[in-house]
This record gives sequence, structure tokens and C-alpha cells, in this order.
Amino acid sequence: MNWNTLTERISRMARGGAASFVLPTLVIEVEPGFVLAAQVDRSARRVRRIGVREIQPHALEPLTSQPNVADAAELQRAAREVTEAVGGAAGQIGLLVPDPVVRVAILSFETLPGSRQEADALVGWRMKEFFPFPLEEARVSYQVLRASSSGVELFAMAAKNSVLAEYEMAVSPTNGGPALTLPATAALLPLLAEGDDAGQLLIHVCSGWVTAVVVEGDRPRVWRTRNLGQLTAEQLAQEVASEAARVEAGARDHLKLRIERLYLCARPTASQELISSLAAAVSSTVNLLAPAPHLSAALPDAEGAVFQRFGATVAGVVLNSGNKS
Repeated sequence: MNWNTLTERISRMARGGAASFVLPTLVIEVEPGFVLAAQVDRSARRVRRIGVREIQPHALEPLTSQPNVADAAELQRAAREVTEAVGGAAGQIGLLVPDPVVRVAILSFETLPGSRQEADALVGWRMKEFFPFPLEEARVSYQVLRASSSGVELFAMAAKNSVLAEYEMAVSPTNGGPALTLPATAALLPLLAEGDDAGQLLIHVCSGWVTAVVVEGDRPRVWRTRNLGQLTAEQLAQEVASEAARVEAGARDHLKLRIERLYLCARPTASQELISSLAAAVSSTVNLLAPAPHLSAALPDAEGAVFQRFGATVAGVVLNSGNKS
């Protein structure tokens, strides 16, 4: 799936307005434990520089409706250092935030109003059941997945304005904010196989949370995010495998969709225990979702290694609406 008609960033409902996707020149991802930055060559559609900096435990806790940043100085330090390491913050910034910050839903309507303002209001009204704060405090963005005589299906996202502002202040305090803001897993969707209606299950594990996404053809059908907290490697493997099994069973029973491909993106690395547990839980081969090597052809060896361990989300941003060959 490509996300080409989302608003430029997860925007206030009052702001509204759709825009075509524009590839940022700098992608920054903030997660509990690390901040990642990548300079992008937009004309060549590849990564020019990439770096990662660790942040101290408990400096950041991704929550939907409460303050996330416990140590603003620590987060700003890491963001400043990694941005300077890859060449600075000139140009448009794309910001990727932890999945638990953003509520995602697949919404169906008989029809949408012709007026963008009325459509925004309708989507906001439907989305408010998914977040525990007033609608006026939300930023909401959506993309039409399918429109036909039988109805309209949307991929919608919502986040609390004050929570997103914490991340924006850390990575872009002076230039008006990022041009694009997405939950990290949304950046992985362009990496999935296209061209048929096979059921695909993506499992994304990162920094104490897991997101499971079921995709049919190029349409997300299910999106579930869970905070996992601090677990041992064995506990993590068990919890992620259980979550995958539940989502797979739900797709089979409620959507009548058989999962034919299972993808795993675990950053910085996927343990063999996690791979084996997932394969057993879903009775499927686990395909590791990794960035294509040609995207890092210009990187020094050390940065190429960082790209392979952490950069799948950056690869998805670069490949969105582009040629994957």
C-alpha cells in the first residue's frame, strides 16, 4: 500500500485539506531507546546518510493521551546529535512516531459528503470512539482505500495534538514542524508485496510495542497495536506469537481471509526465538522485512549496517509512490 493522498501531516480537523505525498529530505524516527535520522536523495530515491543515537531508558514512554516525554533534554540531545551527524536539518522533515501514539482504524461509509469540510467532520465523529480525549484535541488524517457504488472504505489515523507536539518540539523546534508525520508501521506498508489479493500479515516489533497489520491486496483490513513493556527475549517471543495467532484467526474467521504471507520487522534485530515462535503460531514461513540493498548503495559500510538494522521504515518512506525495482 502506498499512502499518497494522506494530509501532509496528521492534521487538526479544522485544518483539513488533502495533499499528494512529497518525499522528505530528512526522515527522523523517535522511539523509546533510540532516535534515527536519515538524509534522503530525492532525485535518486535512495538514502544518502543515516545514523542512530540511543536515549536513556524511561526518557520516553509512548502513550495515546498522556505526556510521552519524561526527559526532554535527553530526547533533544539525541535528536540534535543524530541530525547533525547526517548533515543537518535543511529541507522538509518527515517524522515517524511510535505506533502506540496514534490510533488507526479502517472505516466504512455508504458515501462521503462532497465537501471536504463535511467529510472531515464525519470522519472525526467516527474516529472519536477510538481515542480517550475530546475531538477538538485530535489531529486526524485519512486516505480513501476503496470507493464504489457499494460504499467507501478509509484508512484513518488520529493522535492527540499535545502528544505529537512533544515529538515535533524535540526534532524540529524552529522550522514550523515536520511536513509529514506518520506512525512507524505506516512507513512499512509500501514494502509489502503488491499485485494480487493474497492475505498478508505484517508484524512490527520495536522498543516495547508490537503492531499487527492484515493487508488484502493493497488494502489494510486490520490494525492492532499493543504496548508490551519490558520483557525477556523468551516472553517477547511468546507475546508476539500469541498476538499474531489472534490476528490471523480473526482474519480467517471474520474477514474470511487466509494469510498467505507473513512478514516480520523487528528492530534492531529479529531473534531466532521470535522467528521460530511466529512461524509455529501462524503455521507459515516468516519473511524478514528488510530494506532493499540498492537504497543504501551510497552509504559507508558502517552506515549501511545501521540501515539494515533500523532502516526499514526509512526504506518504506523512500519507496512510497516510487519504483521498487
